[in-house]
Amino acid sequence: MIEIVIFFIFITIITILFIIYSEYSVGQILFRPDSVGKISMNFSSLLGFLMNPFHTRHLWSLQTLDINYAFVMISSLLLFTLFQYSPFNTLFNVVPDI
Repeated sequence: MIEIVIFFIFITIITILFIIYSEYSVGQILFRPDSVGKISMNFSSLLGFLMNPFHTRHLWSLQTLDINYAFVMISSLLLFTLFQYSPFNTLFNVVPDI
């Protein structure tokens, strides 16, 4: 049970860090000016940006892999899995198997 909670916390942290980095490097993905010029949160734009690698190819070049959500999640989950089954891991060995 604790592994599932840690897994979802990990995904949430990676997603939040990705959104912050993308907003910094690309700009105007989540925070965009509305019709009156006031900066507001635009979640549809954010979701479109996160899902864009699944239907366009231009985000799969070496220059744009840092803003490719699918690539970041796959590589992060790969590292998470490698760490989870590492013999040096103490995080997942907190709860003894019963």
